[in-house]
Amino acid sequence: MSTVAVLISLAGNAAGDGFLIAPAGSTYPAELRLWTDAGSASVTLQASPNPAGLVFSQTTVTVSTTPSTVLVHATLQSAARQDTIIEVRDGATVVATFAVTSIKHPAVHFRGRFEARFGTDGGAYNRNPMYTATNDAAVPPGWTWGLEGEPGFVPAIGSVPENLETPVGRVVRLNNPVALRSHAEAVVTTVDAIAGITTGGPERFTAGDPLIGEPVDFGSDTYLAGNNPQNPADPQPEEIWSAALEPMGLFLLRLGNRFSGGSSLGPFVSKATTINQHTRTPDDRPIANGLVAVPPGEMAAFGLPSLVTWSETRIDQLLADYSVLPAGDSADRRNLKRRIGHLLASVSPPKRTAVLNANPGQFTVRAGTLTGGWAQKEIYTGKVNANLSFAPAGSAMVQYLSEFSSLLFQWHPFGFHSDELCGHHWGTVATDVSFSGAYTGDPHTVTVDGTRYDFQSVGEFTLLRGGDLEIQVRQTPVNAANPVTDGYTGITVCVSLITAVAARVDGHTLSYQPALEGKLLQLFVDGKAADIAPPGLNLGAHRVSLFDAGGERGLRIDYADGSVVTATPAFWNPYRVWYLNIAVSGTRADEGIMGQVPRGGWLPRLRDGTDLGPMPAGLPDRYDALYRTFAESWRIDDRTSLFTYKPGTSTETFTDRAWPGERPPCNNIRPELAAPGTHELGGMDVEEAEAICRVVTEGDLHAFCVFDVATTGDAAFAKEYVAAQELRLYGTRVEVEGFEAPTFADRTPRDDDTDQPARRSGALAVTARVSALTPGRPVPTGLLTFVVDGTPIKRPFELDPLGRARTTLRLKPGDHVIQATYTGGGRYSNHSSTSANLLCTVAEQDRS
Repeated sequence: MSTVAVLISLAGNAAGDGFLIAPAGSTYPAELRLWTDAGSASVTLQASPNPAGLVFSQTTVTVSTTPSTVLVHATLQSAARQDTIIEVRDGATVVATFAVTSIKHPAVHFRGRFEARFGTDGGAYNRNPMYTATNDAAVPPGWTWGLEGEPGFVPAIGSVPENLETPVGRVVRLNNPVALRSHAEAVVTTVDAIAGITTGGPERFTAGDPLIGEPVDFGSDTYLAGNNPQNPADPQPEEIWSAALEPMGLFLLRLGNRFSGGSSLGPFVSKATTINQHTRTPDDRPIANGLVAVPPGEMAAFGLPSLVTWSETRIDQLLADYSVLPAGDSADRRNLKRRIGHLLASVSPPKRTAVLNANPGQFTVRAGTLTGGWAQKEIYTGKVNANLSFAPAGSAMVQYLSEFSSLLFQWHPFGFHSDELCGHHWGTVATDVSFSGAYTGDPHTVTVDGTRYDFQSVGEFTLLRGGDLEIQVRQTPVNAANPVTDGYTGITVCVSLITAVAARVDGHTLSYQPALEGKLLQLFVDGKAADIAPPGLNLGAHRVSLFDAGGERGLRIDYADGSVVTATPAFWNPYRVWYLNIAVSGTRADEGIMGQVPRGGWLPRLRDGTDLGPMPAGLPDRYDALYRTFAESWRIDDRTSLFTYKPGTSTETFTDRAWPGERPPCNNIRPELAAPGTHELGGMDVEEAEAICRVVTEGDLHAFCVFDVATTGDAAFAKEYVAAQELRLYGTRVEVEGFEAPTFADRTPRDDDTDQPARRSGALAVTARVSALTPGRPVPTGLLTFVVDGTPIKRPFELDPLGRARTTLRLKPGDHVIQATYTGGGRYSNHSSTSANLLCTVAEQDRS
């Protein structure tokens, strides 16, 4: 085979730098193709090194000039790009290699040009500002205009959306433009990349899945639904929005022929009675949240110069065209004169003067393009969660998306110029992953995908990990006179309690555990005892705080990605021991005891990515799988532990691999692990426990309450489940983000020759969003206060119907920490909360 070369491609990518999608609900195979340049041979496949845990559908392959296909999937997330190498071997000789990266949470990225033909900013939203042979005054009041001979922006009738289902023209096109003007670049939008995350950070791939290169389109009727200002003679639209705050009407998204979907929208009830009012529930359409400046890097990525430079280049092109037109009046000459006249308002004063002097009496200076449309942008965010259609056809990315019922959409349009009625844009489509889980009582697990099972092992374990988040728990055995059968596994065993929790936060270790001397709970940060005073402890962009939990001190961690972890303590008096209830909300972490259960499985994957498959038929096999294989996989060791230990102790000190036994009794606790109390309660009938737990109305919490009260015979557990229910129903989170504020606060057209991208505002547009900790709960209402470097600013802001508040901050040069605090209360009596930290550095030149 020495004269035969073996060639290899992964998902159509032969460049030697490919990606696979790490397992979530399933595994996601991709096609590995092998062929030779001549002849044939038998080769073997392996991965070495193989940190992504690649699995091949076959490892011995006969290759020839006709490609052979093998399926390959990853079982683990990569630590870094290209950390896994596929090797093709002829005997002991490696004849071809291919570098692979296994990524989590992949997102579709698209970019290109768009066309938007509609009147806006100053003129009625549904007018047709069209030049004709007899009308040479299409503008003002608006700043967009149609040329003589072009189709109208809106239909002659039916352009008022009296309900949100009405097509009204003025659509946004990402491909197939209408009446594209001379010198305008093609309007084309495609999927340009898929980006995901290794444990080392984000990675982006521009090849390696059939979805890359597919066209991206909005629906044929999708439009920007500001509907403002109105023509007084028209009927009122169903909704009216301020500029830069409007939703996308009749929203539909298509990714080639592989995916399409829209946004959930409730039925019509009534028209809006005020501006910026949602009229439907739900309303998940993408919606803008004000103007922000376009970062210089985004302009550079499209090769966009300043507005002045672009306008001067275009006017020179049109002047050259004008100079070769036949003399005399014609539609072509009239249209070029109009375009040149509008451009004269956007070029520099010297250029304007030179053009007018070189062409005396030929051109009239007309309204210029919208200055903010070039170097400012609106960011539309919403959900694609209605009428979803998937056709993977070999795309692992589409297969992955198909496992979700809701996707997150974001769109960034900018670089728009009225000479073309076109602009530039990029956007993303990602999975709507916002997992929540709980770990309560005699440990009852609610995994991040909602599976409920009990886990009574003793020792220290990884509860949940992923991204920046890692949580570990310590479990201690307790006597139980009346163990209750776990309704999910069917197993009846002795129980344990969660007696300590630890977490990794921005490179720091936190643990909430019994003090090294004594039994009171103590917070440790990086191995040292710590006490957190209000308003909390900042660890980089993350925030750690304490909250009142029925008179005890609960621990709360707000991660920068929106994840919230709470640990609520309670004291079990008969045994004189503190225990904890853990809740996680808004996270993308999916590995560990609380991790995601794969489709067709019964438990989360093992640490090495192994799927345990369906639940075994026999109870002994279930017990072995859960309390031997699964427990040992997620048990931590001294190297991985985040806990703080007294000298002479380690994680092994708290470990009993024999607990729980396959069956009761439960009085064989090792003395060094026994709780201080000695009183063993006598258990309780389930019927009596049901009556005591009647106050706990959340289904899973009620079931757990009954289990714990019946197992222990102690009605005090009901109180702790009431507290857990309160946190679930009324807890909130605050997320805050910031972008550079635009140089101008509005969208008024200006005769401004400034080099816009180089002129930075030095201000920060900050948006905070308050949401319920539990998905599906109502959007909180009430007041929010922005806090800069520990000092509240201005007055509190009233939350809008989406739970948002927005302000613009002018900050001094230096480093700043920005937070947003929700006061709680409101219509739904929500708990107060404070965001993680938005870190901002203002350079001296930004204030110039």
